[in-house]
Parts: sequence; structure tokens; C-alpha cells
Amino acid sequence: MTRILAINCGSTSTKVAYFDDGAMIDKRSLDVPAAVLAETPLVLDQLEYRRAQVADFLHDHAIEPATLDMIVARAGCIHHVPKGGAYRVNDLMVATQKYAPPAQHASSLGSLIGVELAGGSGVPVIIYDPTPVDCVDPVAKITGIPEIANLPVFHLLNPKAAGIEYAESIGKSYADLNLIIVQLGGGITMAFHDHGRVADWIYDDEGPLSPQRAGRIPNRFLADFCYESGFDHAQLRVYLAAQSGLAAWFGTQDVRQVEAMIAAGDERARLVYEAMALGVAKGIGELSVVRAGAVDQIILTGGVAHSQLFTGRITELVEFIAPVTIIPGEREMEALAAGAERVLAGLEPIQDYDVLPPGYSSYEEILARPSTYA
Repeated sequence: MTRILAINCGSTSTKVAYFDDGAMIDKRSLDVPAAVLAETPLVLDQLEYRRAQVADFLHDHAIEPATLDMIVARAGCIHHVPKGGAYRVNDLMVATQKYAPPAQHASSLGSLIGVELAGGSGVPVIIYDPTPVDCVDPVAKITGIPEIANLPVFHLLNPKAAGIEYAESIGKSYADLNLIIVQLGGGITMAFHDHGRVADWIYDDEGPLSPQRAGRIPNRFLADFCYESGFDHAQLRVYLAAQSGLAAWFGTQDVRQVEAMIAAGDERARLVYEAMALGVAKGIGELSVVRAGAVDQIILTGGVAHSQLFTGRITELVEFIAPVTIIPGEREMEALAAGAERVLAGLEPIQDYDVLPPGYSSYEEILARPSTYA
């Protein structure tokens, strides 16, 4: 029997789930009020509020953290690791997420909450299938500016789970197939999964516009916008990653509201929505050349994949490349728990996180010299 707690902190909510012997007993999405978000511009300032949310969830189920077999969290803002799977949340990872993260994102809080709840009980705390996994083809990282490498960042947790689900549905292994998997959420990312390894990818700032993201913007226009918008560096990063896309066009990131506008005859909404679908299709076409068209299946997953209007248009445009399977929604909590189950069963190892942030030579230096994003 295994008892697993899964934690997944998003921008506006804390998702938590409890699994007993492989069965999900309860899953909740706990909203973080807008007032709390407004008072905590640094995500680390939300740690105590969100920790209390998770503690209340455990209390409701009369669960003492020390009785858990494992706590597993969605990976936060860490620096690139060589492969996916499980990583122990050690002192270096905690210090990195607190004092030298590559960016500000609420996902960092899940592992920190796990460590605080575990205390000195000995309950292992891990992250699973982190976003910054550098297993891609080296050629994919080359850019036209020698000082800038395009380091891979892509959603892995839910797309990989969707890939595993699809492979099992046809009696094969995820590692047997070439798959293009698209994560349709507030940001849209996609990747070419070559027999279990992501070979190339398109992140949410280099592909289509999405509910919250600007997507790919021509350099000449983006350079002008940076200087003319009045935003400082931090404000610009937030705008491009959270306040642009559909949110900038229509004041909402909810595709259901945009589709309602289209149904009411709003031609601007129709045109922008078509542009978003076309951008996804272009990205799929771009990735299809990575292995010269050898694509077994295209998979569309994530919350926006519930929209038949949206996925239907993408399918029309790309099914000449490969068949399309729709696996809507997200199964991140289940994927986290499944990874923890495999670790507890001895089927996968827990890897050590040993990556120092760029510009730092030691753990002690991280504690002494917080970075720009801390």
C-alpha cells in the first residue's frame, strides 16, 4: 500500500491530490484569491498561504504528513536537467528555486511546500518530469545570435502522459513511437517525441498566440514594442507571458467566451481564433520535418483540446501529415502520482539534482547572492 500526496501550484490555484494504493481518493483545485496575488508580486511570498491550503487539505483527510510514503510536486523553476523522470528535492534545488530561479513561476512552490510539510520525518519529496529537460537534438539549440542558445523548455508532464495513454490504447509503448504532441493551455507548447525522447520543440513564446501568450512576434516589431511600450523588463516579461494573446485581444483567456463571440457574429474574434489555430498547425508542420515526416500520430491535449471547434480546425490542416488523436484535459496529478508509484516500486530511480545556476560556483554563493528573479 502506498500513500502519495501530489502538489501542483499554478498561477492562480493550488492543485492537490491524495492517492492511496494507486487510487485517487480526492483532488482539489484551491483558488488563490486575486487580493493575495496582488499583494505578492514575488511568487515566493505566496509560500505560506499555499502551504496552509495544502495543510488544510491533509487535515480534512486526517492525514499526518509523516505517514505518507512520498510527496511529489510539479517541477518548478529549476535549471536544465539532462532527462525527465524523478528528482529528489534537495538543498540545492530549494536554494535555486528561492534565490536563483531562471524565472518567476508559481510551480516552484509545490516542492517547497512538500519539503516544509515533510519536515524531518524522512518522507521523500520529489519532482517529476520537469519542464526544462535538455535531451533535444543539439542542432535545435542553435540561433542566429551566437551568444544565445535556444535552451529547451516545454510541457512534459501532461503531454508525456497523453503519449503513454495513446500508445497503450494501440497496444504499444510510448518508446515505440514518433509523436508530435501539442499542449493546448494558457500557453501552447508542442514537441516531437522520438521514441520516448523529445528531439525538438516549440515553446509558448516561439509558436502561436495563445490564451495568455503573445507567441512568436517578428523581431523588428518586438524590438520597437520593447522600447515604446513603457514597460520595464519585469513588466514586459509578465505581459508577454500572461497578459497577451486572447487576453490582450478580448480581455479574457477563456476560449469558451471567445467562441461565444464568434457564434454571435464577431468577425474579429473569428479571425484571431483562426490565427491561433493556424499557428498551431504551422508549428506541427514545422516539427514534422524533424524526422523527415516520419510521424506516427499527432496528439492534441490540454484544456483547450476540449474545444471541438478549435481542434477540428487544426485537424483539417494537419491530418495530411499523420492521423490526429484528441486527448482533452490535463492529467498532471495522475501523472505525478504514477511517477511516484514507479519510483516506490523500484521501476525508476530518484535522480540527484546537481545543477548550479549559470554564474554561480557553489551552493553557498546562491544563498549569499540572490538573482534578479528571486
